[in-house]
Amino acid sequence: MPQLDTLRAFAVIAVLISHWLEVHFLGGAGVTLFFVLSGYLITGILLRSRNISETRNESKFLAAKQFYIRRTLRIFPVYYATLFVFFIMNLPFAREYISWYSTYTTNFLLYFRQDWLGYFSHLWTLAVEEQFYILWPFVILFIPRKFLLKSIYIIILIGPVFRVIMYLMEGGINNSFQSLLTPSNMDCFGVGALLAYFRLYNIDKLEFKTAFSKVIAALSVVTIALLVMFGGVIGENSSFGVNIFVQVLFKTAIIVFSIFLIAKASIGIGGLLKPVFDNKALMYIGKISYGVYLFHPFCIAVYKYLGFSVKNNMYVNFVIMFTLVMVISSLSWFLFERPINSLKKYFVYK
Repeated sequence: MPQLDTLRAFAVIAVLISHWLEVHFLGGAGVTLFFVLSGYLITGILLRSRNISETRNESKFLAAKQFYIRRTLRIFPVYYATLFVFFIMNLPFAREYISWYSTYTTNFLLYFRQDWLGYFSHLWTLAVEEQFYILWPFVILFIPRKFLLKSIYIIILIGPVFRVIMYLMEGGINNSFQSLLTPSNMDCFGVGALLAYFRLYNIDKLEFKTAFSKVIAALSVVTIALLVMFGGVIGENSSFGVNIFVQVLFKTAIIVFSIFLIAKASIGIGGLLKPVFDNKALMYIGKISYGVYLFHPFCIAVYKYLGFSVKNNMYVNFVIMFTLVMVISSLSWFLFERPINSLKKYFVYK
């Protein structure tokens, strides 16, 4: 499914634009797309592993073991190497909260602090992903098959319900830190899981070329457009209705639009958009997107170290830092990540 790498590129570029050009809503959109994509891909892997283990009448713990080993090889080495480098460099917040970063609980730390952590703030998304990876095999592999689809529906409902509850507990104020907690993002993973489930077991029931899917996609675009238009006037003094709309439905609209894109890209987008989704440069950025996301805040530190001023024109800064993060991520991919990632071939459950 090579076009999914293009979607990864769109997601990580959206995050870069959000952080470096201060188009803030794009960051949330990019992260949401990443989460939905993870839900789709990881669930597909686990469902296929479940089918194999049930066919062979083997313990599902073997499939879980292989899954955890493969995820560990892909995620941990470059993550902990990065933490080690910046711990040695003693960047702000590096040593003070190293135990939180090391245990993938940065999202909880940010929520408790109600404040960001400079270069390390973005690690909250990787914490959410890791918490999802720990939980999800037990859902997909071990829940009885007759309850599996219902369980995915419940997981999807957890996200918006949790966001509403947290919103009410916060007294009707937009508190962005509640969105960093894993339950707040479960609908992202759940919707992706639902697509994977239908693709594997009920492919005829999920036809995204129907009129219904087009209506959903159109509503998503309109919803996002309205939120962008009115986002500038939303704050603590806004009406309850407007705030709850943003708190709950903004993410929901992006999730729906994300799954529409993933469903299309996973089978290959054709027509006028085919050259875009088949673009080799975008696919390459998607391939190294983990490194791009992991390293991009630290590029500001490197940028300053090289003697450049972040107070210069933001668009000039963006081009320079984009080039810098591409170089660093490429070196990381070819010299460090890919060699370790190649070991995954020894832990394929088939």
